[in-house]
Amino acid sequence: MADKTFNLNVITPEKVVYSKEVAAIIVHGTDGYLGILPQHAPLITSLEPGPLDITESDEEKVTFSLGGGFMEVRENKVVILTDTVEKS
Repeated sequence: MADKTFNLNVITPEKVVYSKEVAAIIVHGTDGYLGILPQHAPLITSLEPGPLDITESDEEKVTFSLGGGFMEVRENKVVILTDTVEKS
């Protein structure tokens, strides 16, 4: 299962909002939407306000609304730093 998932952390200044192994995410980057799958190439980008669509390892779908921020993809881990986030 480890090669079919990656670790996702969504963090605000107050707390870690979400931390799980997931299969895929779609997020609104500055230059358009980005799809991230396991073993994605390293990437750092700013994020626009918009949805964060998560496909969890059990195929459940979860959606958050981000208020913008930054995302780092590295070594099969994704960290999203944002000021505001709400579960949709």
